[in-house]
Amino acid sequence: MLIHPRYQPVALPPDRPATGPEAPDDPLAARIRELESELRELQHRAKNSLQLVISLLKLQTGRIRDPDARAAYEQTLVRIEALAILYRQLHESGTGTHVDLGRYVEALADAVKHGTPGGLANVPIEVKSDPIQIGLYEAMPLGLITAELITNSLHHAYPEQGWINVSISQEANGRARLIVEDNGRALPAGFDTTAEDGLMLAEALAAQLGDTLNTESDATGTTASVSFPV
Repeated sequence: MLIHPRYQPVALPPDRPATGPEAPDDPLAARIRELESELRELQHRAKNSLQLVISLLKLQTGRIRDPDARAAYEQTLVRIEALAILYRQLHESGTGTHVDLGRYVEALADAVKHGTPGGLANVPIEVKSDPIQIGLYEAMPLGLITAELITNSLHHAYPEQGWINVSISQEANGRARLIVEDNGRALPAGFDTTAEDGLMLAEALAAQLGDTLNTESDATGTTASVSFPV
């Protein structure tokens, strides 16, 4: 007699929630997207707020008659512009946390040069950089250091036109190095960086990045450098 095998139900695995970016009901992924959106919105507002501050300050520039006060005022504008450029590029990057360092320094150098009155705005500034992505908390002090060094070269180095080179290179120890050099006049003998507010600020920011600001100057020009973590 032919005996038919008894039907055995197949045990199916329990339903599992989808994983990855395509999971529409994943609360963790949804929360991450929400926080990323909020971060981009905050950066956008910070950029707009800084730009508004710059515009308001520029309205008052013409009222300042004292040359020293005007120079200090204009340097304050450059520092705020450095932060505004950073927040703009953070917003444009889409990541909200990192920027292309070479692109940031190029925009910063252009802003500093065109914010400098007189013929010094015609001094060419060349920027060369290894492909480096840098986070907000390293980019902020590094951008301010770059602005101070370029400003120092423009203000102190040139009775006539010259050049300024900015280079950023990856090192082998998890750090990179920023170098700003010019072919202008050497710093005067016994030059005290603590007497210059901008260079004193740059030295303090270099310490924040775990290094010291190194400055060398002779008849061929001045070179300043600082390393930073990447």
